[in-house]
Amino acid sequence: MSARAAIEALKQARFWPEPVLMPSAAGLGARLEAVAPEILRQDPQKLADACLSAARYLGADAVWVSMIAADGGADLSAAFLADAANRAIAAAKTERICVVELRGPLHRALHVGGALEDVLKQIKPAMIAEFEAIANLRPDIIVLAEPPALPEQAESRGLARLYGALKRLAEHYDILKGMRPVQPGMTGPALPDLAFPIGNEIASARCARAIAPDWASPAAFSATVLSALEEARASGTLLIVSGDRGLTGEAEPHLTREAVQGLRERV
Repeated sequence: MSARAAIEALKQARFWPEPVLMPSAAGLGARLEAVAPEILRQDPQKLADACLSAARYLGADAVWVSMIAADGGADLSAAFLADAANRAIAAAKTERICVVELRGPLHRALHVGGALEDVLKQIKPAMIAEFEAIANLRPDIIVLAEPPALPEQAESRGLARLYGALKRLAEHYDILKGMRPVQPGMTGPALPDLAFPIGNEIASARCARAIAPDWASPAAFSATVLSALEEARASGTLLIVSGDRGLTGEAEPHLTREAVQGLRERV
């Protein structure tokens, strides 16, 4: 079944019988391209190529381009990310789902420091501008990467309003908005279309549920995905397989491909 048909199922919150593979795999792609992960921050074409190579090597349904650098260093700039994402989207749009990951407003506010409500007002214009710049490239999904919120942070009215504004912006461009992870207690207009976990839990949102298994352990990968897929099918829900565990530059590429191939043979 095609990845492009899967994204339509996601947008309509329809059941999809197969797991949709959305790895964040720039580190693996760097290894496939025979470049060091830190090289990916020097040239947007190299980052796009690494993300595309990993998606093709794994037979993934999506190409995932992230602001979070594969070398573990400082985040990529908004302009650099947009350039790399534009190149990846142009190359993959007809055959794969295109995902772009940004740092979310809570992460940015905590990085600045100070009273949360005041800082959210300060960062709001840049956050919205960066989000819209990516939306103009027409990816299928924009994911906001956040730290898990403390209870008082999760209750922030300013944060809820900003999440809601970004959700409306995504809807305007017919793009799904995801979060990694969804903050506790999120409801109403601020609730994203998709939720991506950062640990072993299953994350659920309006359009699907998602897991983040270890991609470099074929037996564990298949067992985890098949178990989650059984539950998803029973509830009539689409399952996304995401994350970057086992997809760093140190991982053995053949193990990740064996994991995916073993899964494909069993579903």
